[in-house]
Amino acid sequence: MWFLERYLCVLKSYVRNRAHPEGSIAEAHLADECMMFCSRYIDGFATKHNRPSRNDDDDEAVDVEQGSTLFPSVGKPLGKPGNYVLRGLAKFQAHRYVLFNCSDVNPFFRAHTDEITSERDVSSNTVESIQHDKFKDWFKAHIIKLEKENGIGSINNDIRWLARGPVDAAKRYRAYNSRGYRFRPKRLDRASQNSGVVVRAKTSTYAAPDDAT
Repeated sequence: MWFLERYLCVLKSYVRNRAHPEGSIAEAHLADECMMFCSRYIDGFATKHNRPSRNDDDDEAVDVEQGSTLFPSVGKPLGKPGNYVLRGLAKFQAHRYVLFNCSDVNPFFRAHTDEITSERDVSSNTVESIQHDKFKDWFKAHIIKLEKENGIGSINNDIRWLARGPVDAAKRYRAYNSRGYRFRPKRLDRASQNSGVVVRAKTSTYAAPDDAT
């Protein structure tokens, strides 16, 4: 609908006396302007000029103290979260994706690479393949070793959480506002024509270690 048509619809809604439509429109328009003018001098009063956008991503309501320093909250979830269980291949892929896309894990990637190449002369493709399959377990064992040698306080809590992997309990929101856009997750429940494997699009969450406060 064009802007003019929308505005004509607004003017039509102003009509209360069908015998004098012009007067009804004029009075309602004047009252609307008066209310708008007065609202500019009232703090905390929502108007068409200061009301949040449709895809508002203000995350002031998010508890920052309990958030992750590695993955700060960007945007705002919408609606009540739904619970589901994350298991099997989906859990493994979620954990691996987070590890491979976190810059704070890069030093451990390099340490693992050095450990692989020190044992034998291997190509970069072989190193990538080994890390693709075994880095998750190596990373967990390495962090536990550092905790025993240097103490729990020597390792960042977020790194410790990442090493232990995601918990089975996860949450899903119906939509998420970020950077002025609204994203709606699409759940994929389709069987592969060849293998019959069910593919599901899910998100994951991480659990703190047992000794974390």
